Amino acid sequence: MTDSRVEESTNHRSGVRFAELLKVQARLALREPYGLLTGIALPAVLLAVFGFIGRAVPGNVGGTGLTIIDLWIPTILVLAFIFIAISLPNTLVRDREIGWLRRVSTTPLHPAMLLAAQLVIDLVLAAVAVLIVIGGGALVFGASLHVQVLPFGASLLLAIAEIFALGLMLVALATTQTVASVVGGVVTFVLLFLSGLWVQPAQVGGPLQTIMYYSPSGAAARALLDAVFNGSPSYAALLTMVVYTVLFGFIAIRYFRWE
Repeated sequence: MTDSRVEESTNHRSGVRFAELLKVQARLALREPYGLLTGIALPAVLLAVFGFIGRAVPGNVGGTGLTIIDLWIPTILVLAFIFIAISLPNTLVRDREIGWLRRVSTTPLHPAMLLAAQLVIDLVLAAVAVLIVIGGGALVFGASLHVQVLPFGASLLLAIAEIFALGLMLVALATTQTVASVVGGVVTFVLLFLSGLWVQPAQVGGPLQTIMYYSPSGAAARALLDAVFNGSPSYAALLTMVVYTVLFGFIAIRYFRWE
């Protein structure tokens, strides 16, 4: 057998193994649909809450030229990604504790393949969340979105990659499911604040504004806000997300443990 045929056979076997792993991880995710409930249902509830608040309090927010629902749609998107990403530690650390990851480690699977399978599932959830938030905001609550495909797509992909890489890093570093739950809760609260859920960066000043702008969730929210309304996200926000993605991803792969 020539080298090309050997390589083709190896790639085929890897593809088959990945497809089977993807099916297994999908079934496990459906048994405990934490990401499904928090990543899709909760953002839909937040969209409805801010949408009805926007109808009750019409007009622009703080001279930004944007209504309440306009301003909070990018933030709600980031929140959806955070909730889905934080479900990663709960899922994979649990799998580590019950011995499922140890069984997988006896197969010729690389850790990156297992993380990629879980990432594909969460990307599907993220896509559904985007459709609900963008579609619901525009069609139901009349958000004046002006999405340009390329800037919005780049901002969206980087936001997902950055926040999901953070979730994978927590998977690698958490020792038990209890630790993962506690740390995940704290990280979620911090990311929610920095994303602008309770107060927008434009409404604060000084060092806090800078921290919010260059935090993982703050940079994602700012890039998406610019992409949705201004057409061109800032290079600083995009570069910030790239740096976080590389850093978190490296730590996740470097310190991942099967047991």
